[in-house]
Amino acid sequence: MMLPLFVAIIYKEYDSVVAFTITCAITFGLGIITTSILGKNASTEALHYTDSYFIVASTWIMSSVLAAIPFVIQGSIPNVIDAFFEMCSGFSTTGATILTDVEALPKSMLFWRSETQWLGGMGIIVLMVALVPNLGVKAQNVASAETPGPTVTKLTSRFSDTARSLYIAYVILTAILIILLLFGGMNLFEAVAHAFSTMATGGFGIYNDSIAHFNSYYITWVITIFMIIAGTNFNLFFTMIFDKVKTALADEELRLYILILVMSTTLITVSLLLQGGYHSVFKTITDAAFQVSTLISTTGYATTNFNIWPAFCKMILLLVMFTGAMSSSTAGGIKIIRILSIFKMFKREVRVRLHDNIVDDVKYNGTKISGEVMMYMLSFVITFLMTLGIGTIIVSLRSDADLITDFTAVLSCISNVGPGLAQVGPIENFHFYSDFSTFVLALIMIIGRLELSTVLIMFSRHYWNRNRV
Repeated sequence: MMLPLFVAIIYKEYDSVVAFTITCAITFGLGIITTSILGKNASTEALHYTDSYFIVASTWIMSSVLAAIPFVIQGSIPNVIDAFFEMCSGFSTTGATILTDVEALPKSMLFWRSETQWLGGMGIIVLMVALVPNLGVKAQNVASAETPGPTVTKLTSRFSDTARSLYIAYVILTAILIILLLFGGMNLFEAVAHAFSTMATGGFGIYNDSIAHFNSYYITWVITIFMIIAGTNFNLFFTMIFDKVKTALADEELRLYILILVMSTTLITVSLLLQGGYHSVFKTITDAAFQVSTLISTTGYATTNFNIWPAFCKMILLLVMFTGAMSSSTAGGIKIIRILSIFKMFKREVRVRLHDNIVDDVKYNGTKISGEVMMYMLSFVITFLMTLGIGTIIVSLRSDADLITDFTAVLSCISNVGPGLAQVGPIENFHFYSDFSTFVLALIMIIGRLELSTVLIMFSRHYWNRNRV
């Protein structure tokens, strides 16, 4: 919080200076107490693998609670539940908001919103591992519980080196985006805030009309390209640098990701030209590409109100909200690698039924996918759908909104997208929900960001009694 405190001093926002100073003192005090309780010789080597679930879940929830304190003290968001929701949305890189007038917030608070997304994009625990490499090899177990994707891979012999390499790439891409946005006419504050939200696929804007505020094709396309980059598996960047570009481009998940982007943009462009009232081809392609990119990468920016688009276009956007982008990216959703693997499994089942003696393994990039991994992917998708259904039911208990609103609100939160349809569309927000529904949606954002099982597994009685069979 020292960065937004510095911003508050620069812009002479003295009430924000007080809010951040008090919160920094609270967090520092908690750090001292925690260190004293754990002891100086505490090591992650002593941790059981299942302990990582509790560590990660509690870290993310506590981080959101502490991050909400400045908003409450300063008065930007006086309601504690609303402030908690906003910060869960920040750290989970969802981008959903309860604020009806974002521009009314002090610049330091706007900066803090964007910064929480940048921190949550790559992961709080991964950042800790990158900065404190002496945590030990068990740190990979803890980090894997928060990493967005089916697996977390070590690019180097030590996971701390891997974490540091990932963050270096993350910082470099963020810096490049800041420079490009400055060339587009943004001032430094605007460029940093939007670069933080874009690379994290978060979607928090500093203007009420989001990216449409700039009315610039250049800015729109730069952000579109970087949303696509942020939705790409970061491990592939290292493959391009240290191996061969052809190897990275041959990745099956990357190819499907690009295919979905191109096909979805093309179909929406044609539909808008025929039914949506668009006349300029370039404007249509720009809006279609931006909205597909922002939703498949689960960023959540907006340049137009797609709520009024034809039903065909909204159906495509709804589907990409489900899929999300690639594994080991900053995006949310089910992830394309799971969709691809399950599709291959069904294809294999059809071939086996038609040819009894055939031996047809499910492979990814030429490597066989084990039955255990396939079962995990299937169970994730089933759990995702069950959480979506149960979450919609729970939210609707204290909601006056229609079914489409509640359903897409929960889908948006579990996929960490931001906007939904109907009353939670791109020009609307979540302010009308009751404190009960707001709190549930906040928890769903954290559950979705931590790949479901990290949080849900703690509701099992087997987790708390490991001797139970």
